[in-house]
Amino acid sequence: MSQIHIRRKHALGHRQARKTVEKLAKKISSEYNAKYHWKDDKLIYKSTGVNGKLHVSNDEVEIKVNPGIMLRPLKTKIENGIVAPLDALLSDSGTTA
Repeated sequence: MSQIHIRRKHALGHRQARKTVEKLAKKISSEYNAKYHWKDDKLIYKSTGVNGKLHVSNDEVEIKVNPGIMLRPLKTKIENGIVAPLDALLSDSGTTA
């Protein structure tokens, strides 16, 4: 399957987790020319060839990415481009993944 699915536990609480995720969204937005918006606790993003959702809860961040057919060969690179900064942001915030 081509969908990327990432889950990370956190101990930030909902408010701080959302702020942390916003940092990741801004970074990805600038790097990949993606547009995003919040709908309740879900961050919905879209870029040329990629779309997905990110859900923030009190103790977990869940990301689902759907690369388009042209970007499927880059699935691992896309996943690594999300996982590394997410883990760094969560660990910088004093969390355990």
